[in-house]
Amino acid sequence: MPLLASAENHSAADIRNRAACVRSDLTELTERHATDAAQRDAEERVAKAKAELEAAQAKLREVKTGGRATTSLSPTPASALGPTGRRSKEELAAIRTWARANGYQVADRGTPAKAILDAYDAANLTEAS
Repeated sequence: MPLLASAENHSAADIRNRAACVRSDLTELTERHATDAAQRDAEERVAKAKAELEAAQAKLREVKTGGRATTSLSPTPASALGPTGRRSKEELAAIRTWARANGYQVADRGTPAKAILDAYDAANLTEAS
């Protein structure tokens, strides 16, 4: 940042002080961005692990019942749904991770597009079979 470096070496103390504040703010924002990214990655790994655990538990239940399916056709387990009947934050994070791994463009936050949710459900229904 040549402009900031120039301001840090300016002859006026007021300009140097402002430049120091800007440099400090930029450093803080960079650190926050890195922390947020690390947290988001960790949350996605946890969500993926939870989804894998849920799938393994479903498979175990199927084995214990002699191959009879004990869940509905919905690939979204009831335990992953929040009290409002919506997908949990963890499942949404797992869906976003799956979508990126499968070439979909998806935002870091919010509910993914219906087309992505449908594709995820179809893929997981196929995998669970």
